Amino acid sequence: MKKSLAIGLAAALITLLGVTSYQAIAYVTQAQPPSTSAVNLPVKPFEVDPSWIKEGKPNFRAAEFFKSHDGETSSGIFECDGPSTFEWHYQLDESIYVLEGGVDIEYEGKKFSLKPGDTVLFRAGTTALWHVPKGIRKSWTLHDAGKPARGLASLLK
Repeated sequence: MKKSLAIGLAAALITLLGVTSYQAIAYVTQAQPPSTSAVNLPVKPFEVDPSWIKEGKPNFRAAEFFKSHDGETSSGIFECDGPSTFEWHYQLDESIYVLEGGVDIEYEGKKFSLKPGDTVLFRAGTTALWHVPKGIRKSWTLHDAGKPARGLASLLK
């Protein structure tokens, strides 16, 4: 019994060491190099599914300024003109920080407003209704927690 437990523990430790080593090597070989100068990254227009637009003619613009070596996390800037009302369907977890403007949001049965300095987290698989009275500029970070984590989160709701 003690020998089986010791073998199982040793196997778990070797596996953990292997996974950790793989992640470290992947980071060192695939991560973006540090910046050596400023880079001008203008926001660019993009389209969404027309059925998401409920009112107005929002002009969506965005720029991604960071993507992790494994592709699971990215960050960027998003801008939208108002007045407009639209749905946003979250495929990944998204946290935002409002830089300029504001928005009134309906999310998970709650209504709230965001202004500069406010932050909020939206979970993958959910939808929010955005009403942008004049315009909004926000920083966003997307994170893919993976199917197992999303499945467990939905079970725990």
